[in-house]
Amino acid sequence: LRPEEQGWFFFSDTPEVIYSRSFDGSWPAFASWARFTDLETGQSLRLVNVHFDFRSGQNRLRSARLVASRIAPWLAAGEHVVVAGDLNAMAGSATADILRGAGLSLTPVRGSSFHFGRGLNLFGAIDHVLYDCDSVLTDRPVALRDNPGGRWPSDHYPVLAQIRLGGGICDQP
Repeated sequence: LRPEEQGWFFFSDTPEVIYSRSFDGSWPAFASWARFTDLETGQSLRLVNVHFDFRSGQNRLRSARLVASRIAPWLAAGEHVVVAGDLNAMAGSATADILRGAGLSLTPVRGSSFHFGRGLNLFGAIDHVLYDCDSVLTDRPVALRDNPGGRWPSDHYPVLAQIRLGGGICDQP
């Protein structure tokens, strides 16, 4: 992949202002994004990395709406878009529904993706990969639950999803 363009926006009422506090005034949180070109196929991909608020449901909902509005022009232009990261929300949540409503498909990760830094798998996945409707999930996504050398590298498991750009069926107009 060749990086072509990159940027960020904060989950706030002033998303272009660096370090702006979140919608409710709590700590700054943001999305970073990059556009890549596949050197073999020439296809373009926009990847958006997110980490939504874990304390405030309203911040999560507003952040998801902001992401949806930011990716809308890319999707309308026929670009491939992947949104990945910690939504701090499960697959059936209103937060995930906002992103699905924006034209993305959610990868169905089985089991927990958050483990409290101790390998405790108490609830379903809150880390997700979503992709545009013109792409295809090629294999069942997995949360990699290894702890190399007996140490957890994070309090979240990484989620792996294999997506083929193009070949999907969009049912949106």
